[in-house]
Amino acid sequence: MREFWELQEKILSAFGQVEPENPVLRVRNITQTSLTLEWDALKLHTSKLRSLDIYKNDTKLAQHVPNNTNYIKLSGLEVDHEYEFHIVIKTTAGRYESNRVHVRTHKMENLTGISVAFGKFEQEEAVITELKELLDKMGAHWSEQVTTDTTHLIAQQPGGDNYDKAMMSSIPVVKPDWLIQCDKNSKIQPALPYYIVNVPISNE
Repeated sequence: MREFWELQEKILSAFGQVEPENPVLRVRNITQTSLTLEWDALKLHTSKLRSLDIYKNDTKLAQHVPNNTNYIKLSGLEVDHEYEFHIVIKTTAGRYESNRVHVRTHKMENLTGISVAFGKFEQEEAVITELKELLDKMGAHWSEQVTTDTTHLIAQQPGGDNYDKAMMSSIPVVKPDWLIQCDKNSKIQPALPYYIVNVPISNE
C-alpha cells in the first residue's frame, strides 16, 4: 500500500502541479493604422484552454481568436498614437496574463510599415525588380505571397492567386505609381486614387 501512495505522489508531482505558463506577447508588424500582435505557443501543460482575450489599454476587444492561432491583426488605430496591449488566457487551472507591450503607430512620414506583395504585370520581371529596389531603399518590406502582414498588393492588372487572396482579405490592390508617390512625397499616400478596378469589357 505504501508503494501505491508513493506512486500517486510521484504522478501528482509530475503532472498535477504544473501550472500553465504566462503568455509571451510581442508586436510583429506595425503601420500607421494597424498592427499584428503575436504570442509564443501557449504552454498549458495538463490544463485546457477556455478562452483567449486581447486587451487594448486595459479594455477587452471583441475580436475572437481561434484556439489554434497565435496572432491577430488589429486595424482602425489612430496615426502616431501610443497603445498598450496584453492578452489574458483562461484555463481549467485559472487565469494567466501576458506581459504588456507598449507601441506607437507610425507617423505618415514613416514608410517602414509598408509590406507589399505583387500581382500581375505586363512586364513582370523588370517592373517587380525595380519595385523591390525601391522598397529596400524606403526601408519597407515585400514578400512573394500575400500574408497576414501584407498592407498592399501592387499590380498593373487584376487576376492571379495573390489578387484573389488580397480581395478576400480586403487588402488594397494598387498600381505601382502608389509606391512611387509614397517615396516621392516621403509620406504614405491614400490608396483609393491608385486602386485597380476590374471593369468588365463591353462587346459592343
